[in-house]
Amino acid sequence: MEKMGSINLTSFMDMTFNLLIAFMLIAPTLKHGMELDLPEVKATNLKPKDSITVVVRKAPERGEEERIYIDDKRVTISDLTVQIKAMYERKKNLDVLIEADKTVPYEIVAKVLNAVQKAGVTGVGLVTEPAVEK
Repeated sequence: MEKMGSINLTSFMDMTFNLLIAFMLIAPTLKHGMELDLPEVKATNLKPKDSITVVVRKAPERGEEERIYIDDKRVTISDLTVQIKAMYERKKNLDVLIEADKTVPYEIVAKVLNAVQKAGVTGVGLVTEPAVEK
């Protein structure tokens, strides 16, 4: 008489289900890997269909250039127009969302906006934090 070996999968399935629930709850709260201190503004939320994000971070050392990223990839201000134009030619309904740290000088934000405009993109949005009611 042979004994039949079996594995009880119930505990594995329970653990997998719990992990799935945990990731579903946590994933929407995760942000990009960059810390930004966005300005607080009372504004309406826009929901673009297809968008890329341009992030402008303040350089840590005085005299260095600000750090500009397209979807977590660092670029220079001169490469910004070329790369956005290439993306825009592939998808014509592309919107650009600009996330700029509130300590970044207005001149840098204006240069980024100008680079996006030169690429031919018409849909541009500035990302802010919602203002806290006092």
